[in-house]
Amino acid sequence: MKVLIVDDERHVREAIRYFIPWEEHGVSEIYEATNGQEAIDIIEEQRPAVIFTDMKMPLLDGAELLEWLHKHSPNTKTIVISGYQDFSYVKPAIVYGGTDYLLKPLNSKQLIAAAERAFEMWRKEEQERELVNRQNMQLNVLRPLYWDKALSDLVSGTRSYPELATSLADELGLHRSVEDCRIAVISLKSANCRLLERFHGDLQLTSFVLVNVCNEVISPQRSGFAFRYWLADTDIVVLFWGDEEKAEEWVLRMNESIQRAYGIQLDIGLSLNNAFPAQLPLAFRQACQGLSERNILQSHGRIHLYREELDEVNAGGEHSLPIHLEKFRISVLSGEVERMNKAVDDWAEHLSSMNLLTESSIRRWEGEIRLILTRWRTEQWGEGQFAEDFIHFEPCYGEEGLFSVEGWANHLKSLLLKLSKEGGLTQNADSRIILEIRNYLDQNYQQDMTLQHIAERFYISRENVSRKFKQVTGENLSDYLTNLRVDKAKVLLQNTNMRLSQISELVGYEDEKYFSRVFKKATGQTPREYRKQ
Repeated sequence: MKVLIVDDERHVREAIRYFIPWEEHGVSEIYEATNGQEAIDIIEEQRPAVIFTDMKMPLLDGAELLEWLHKHSPNTKTIVISGYQDFSYVKPAIVYGGTDYLLKPLNSKQLIAAAERAFEMWRKEEQERELVNRQNMQLNVLRPLYWDKALSDLVSGTRSYPELATSLADELGLHRSVEDCRIAVISLKSANCRLLERFHGDLQLTSFVLVNVCNEVISPQRSGFAFRYWLADTDIVVLFWGDEEKAEEWVLRMNESIQRAYGIQLDIGLSLNNAFPAQLPLAFRQACQGLSERNILQSHGRIHLYREELDEVNAGGEHSLPIHLEKFRISVLSGEVERMNKAVDDWAEHLSSMNLLTESSIRRWEGEIRLILTRWRTEQWGEGQFAEDFIHFEPCYGEEGLFSVEGWANHLKSLLLKLSKEGGLTQNADSRIILEIRNYLDQNYQQDMTLQHIAERFYISRENVSRKFKQVTGENLSDYLTNLRVDKAKVLLQNTNMRLSQISELVGYEDEKYFSRVFKKATGQTPREYRKQ
């Protein structure tokens, strides 16, 4: 707590300093001024909690100072000390909220009592202000999550518009008078690889940042809003209303902003104009289809409009998959790496010869391949020996956002090799459970994580969690989690202007100071030093 004493008489300032037991009240700094103008300069720089002021002073008197405080520092508590009983001096203290009015010569008991009242009032109000600030901070954290969930339910058709109508109008400017809408969707799973690499492959972090970029473009216009989609396949959705004809212009401007910030552009699906709110789910499906039916072998434009008449997909790609799947099966059973590679290369050559290849076709093929590989594994090694999520296809898009047949083929080769051999973390039950735990940490690092929580979730004792994690991975579980969180924090420090308190919460630390200590211990630098570097 800071205090300012304003009086043109030195002996009065010294008396106030002498009589009041400052340390008992947590006062760390005491400043002095000889007139109101000098006081204002100190107030603007130091923001004292309590001010003792005379009324009759040169340059700027006490009444003028009280009026200035009322406008510019209303939370400050003031104690007026004057040698005059005239009401013209008392009135400003009443009008502008003075805590006490004391007459000279000073009575030590009255002065101490007045000071204690002012200190107590300031502390009480400061606690209330801190409580309101904490509540506002919590609301600011929860509000985006609320709209992500609410709008995801709305566009998917699982929540009705009347439930949200009032909030949509108040918060987003989407009024009941709106009759038409359009939707744009962005899927980061097929996004330019350089963008995901910038955020270490973390889709949650990437979508969080890109939604902010999109809203910086559209939100000020009160004619659209971007949010993270909570369900499958699509990561970012932008809802447009008002002048829907400008939706393509807004989408282009969003891509330009992303280009300026990260040096890349994204593929975006855009719906037709649809009735609001009745056809909102239809608009969402159209935007998803526009994106998924784009030709991923060509880079002509990044905005993909929904087409009612789709081009015919190369029939050879659809009907030849079963033939190639049989080649895959035989090559896997043979255990010969060359034969597996040859089977995949034949399929890749076939794909390269196609004129049209859509993302929906690739996803459909990946689903069929995943199911058939899982079935083969079960047939050969028995039920429960091979989890389906172990067969995971990574996005295979090059720097320009075009599908890489070669990258996809190499990934398929690695899957067939894993299928044909026992190895790595799939050798035994202990290793499999530790893999599950590690994957769980990778996905939930931002949550409060304890050994007891992990033990209960995976039905394993606390002692075994630590011991087996170290045996299988060669690293302590706590060290792994700390390093994971620090790496996520580095990405946010490098690529965003978010406050340290926000970053701390996003990587799993409620206490910003504790987060800073952990970060410095791990990196040798404080978060601010790291960001500055």
